[in-house]
Amino acid sequence: METDVLVIGGGSAATRAALEASDAGVSVLLVDKGRVSESGSSPHALVGFSVPLLDEQDSEQLFIDDWVEASGGICDRDLVTMCARHGRTLAEDVEKRGVSFIANPDGSWFISKRAGHSVRRTLQAKGLGKGVHANVIAPLRQAVIAAGVVLAEDMMVTRLLKRGDHVAGAYVVRADGSHLVISAKSVVLAAGGANRLYSILCEEVKEHHCRTTGDSWRLAFEAGAPIIDVEFTQFRDSPPAGPIFGAKYVNALGERVMERYDPVNLECAPRYMMARAVYRENFEGRGPVVWNVEEGEVARSRAPVGHQYEAGQVVPITLMFQRSMGGARIDANAATAVPGLFAAGEASGGVHGGDRMQGCGFLETQTFGMLAGRSAAAYAVSHPRVGIDEAAIEAERTRLSRRKGTKDPSSLIPVIQTLMWENAGVVSNRERLDDVIARLAAIRAEAESNVAGEDVFAAEEAANLALAAELVARAKRAREETRSGHGRTDFPEADANWIRHVCLYREADGEIGLTTVPVETSATPSSAASRWTSEDE
Repeated sequence: METDVLVIGGGSAATRAALEASDAGVSVLLVDKGRVSESGSSPHALVGFSVPLLDEQDSEQLFIDDWVEASGGICDRDLVTMCARHGRTLAEDVEKRGVSFIANPDGSWFISKRAGHSVRRTLQAKGLGKGVHANVIAPLRQAVIAAGVVLAEDMMVTRLLKRGDHVAGAYVVRADGSHLVISAKSVVLAAGGANRLYSILCEEVKEHHCRTTGDSWRLAFEAGAPIIDVEFTQFRDSPPAGPIFGAKYVNALGERVMERYDPVNLECAPRYMMARAVYRENFEGRGPVVWNVEEGEVARSRAPVGHQYEAGQVVPITLMFQRSMGGARIDANAATAVPGLFAAGEASGGVHGGDRMQGCGFLETQTFGMLAGRSAAAYAVSHPRVGIDEAAIEAERTRLSRRKGTKDPSSLIPVIQTLMWENAGVVSNRERLDDVIARLAAIRAEAESNVAGEDVFAAEEAANLALAAELVARAKRAREETRSGHGRTDFPEADANWIRHVCLYREADGEIGLTTVPVETSATPSSAASRWTSEDE
């Protein structure tokens, strides 16, 4: 197949990128491992959409300041600035396209104050009642089809194909096992991060069709794009609606837990702080942490969301993995260091840094989906099509045919998840990380050769998740401090020398290389390629 712009993924970032590229007048092909509006994290995960409202209480600078605080100083400011500048316009656009936000009686947006924010600025998507989230990708799917984007569903990209340094297309496997080569002038990676990385997952992404297994990370890594910030893994306290209702988390001693950890923000503290507080209370023997729902507590919140709690109810507070903060490093145009390759959403890194404010995930996907789509279209218009290296096609065909074992590749997934939860989760240390890295390397090797190859999707997902896990573990081992969503028991304090990105890249022999690169502190857009310098290497 042939297209100007190839978009990989089917969620919020992918559909936005496809819409923007199509609006620019180029041909767009969107490839999704599942079905757009059903696969990935986006369809049922949107509750909050946080945007700077630019009213008397809020401003672009306050929004950026809050974002930097939540990130632990690790976010690239030029990327955050793009989110601040485009947020409100994008919220209005998705509403026009059919995504409904909860409204006040007068028709204005209902706006709440969520974790990490100093003021109210979070819109809430209108759910279907009883805790069921609306599918916000369904209307975007219709918009994509109406825009003339070609959908190629139930297809998995296994490798990006290049000619020299430039991306030239992709190798694809269909669900029926047949193979396909796509020629493209530019590519947008927007197939999510690795929500299958740990054994305890958010309810919204537990179903099989929601899975993201590090596919984007591996595609970027193998193509030569650096991966950053993946040591920052976001765990959340659950149920997530508690702070909206004014919940007070107490331990077994009756103490209000968050008075010890964040006496100012309390239960509206950044999520990494909430998760670490619950973990520490349980680990040090003061658990379980619970929310005792008080008389009138729910009614006072006036928050019209699906969750309902009764006065007198005791709600246990648990921890679960939400998402990684990192991915392929991008610049303010969503460009990676590989010519012709762009990335957005959970496939990308540098936007959130150490942690994210609540409701900013959807903002990120919409902002950089938009920028990636526009940039990819502009690249396709200004660059000629380059032929795909036939040797690269043959190499990928050969790689996929090597799996001749009998082991079910899907059996490796829970092994990886358990290893990560126990050794590279809310907190970690050098000894555990050394052990898990060695074990993950062995699993990676097994996934490439000693598993059955009939189900290519399952085999690739096992290999992709194993690489994603090893990247996370190696980044966690490198960052010898505790900051935001990264906790080390052997380095329990933050270290100012670590206000840098941990950067992983593919070495010439295929092994994982590691360095650190500076955080971009200027709001002025800069080039991703120029930030990956020989000095850093």
